[in-house]
Amino acid sequence: MDVKKIGSVFTSAEIELIVHATESLDKLIDALGSTLGVRSSILTREVLTGHHGNEIILLKGGVVGDDARNLADRLMGSLSSEDILRIYRDFDLYTDNRSSFYIRISKQEMVKGRIRLSQSDAVRIRLRLAKRMHKASLEALRSALVG
Repeated sequence: MDVKKIGSVFTSAEIELIVHATESLDKLIDALGSTLGVRSSILTREVLTGHHGNEIILLKGGVVGDDARNLADRLMGSLSSEDILRIYRDFDLYTDNRSSFYIRISKQEMVKGRIRLSQSDAVRIRLRLAKRMHKASLEALRSALVG
């Protein structure tokens, strides 16, 4: 299985990010579309209050079927070889026992049209595997990372 076409093992995806008052909501929504192929129509907004009383927006969305597979293909196909190696080495940190694969990418890099792993101030993406394929799919995913 080619890491650039890994999407076939996923059935759904959830996207979540926090938009701070200092960030442009429109730029981030546009970047989700242009970089990840996420349509703005699937996104919901929840206005929250931050730790210091500032307004923040929680942006969430979910896709299933072909949309989830296309998101996974776009995401994995755009990662650098260093990021792919990091996922391979720390694979257990990116997966759970509930058939999910988690990845966080940099909001700032996404706005520039690039996909890079990031642990802070990131776009959080949860890709779900078909439950009946959990163990085999995880093994196939990990193997695909090193081609």
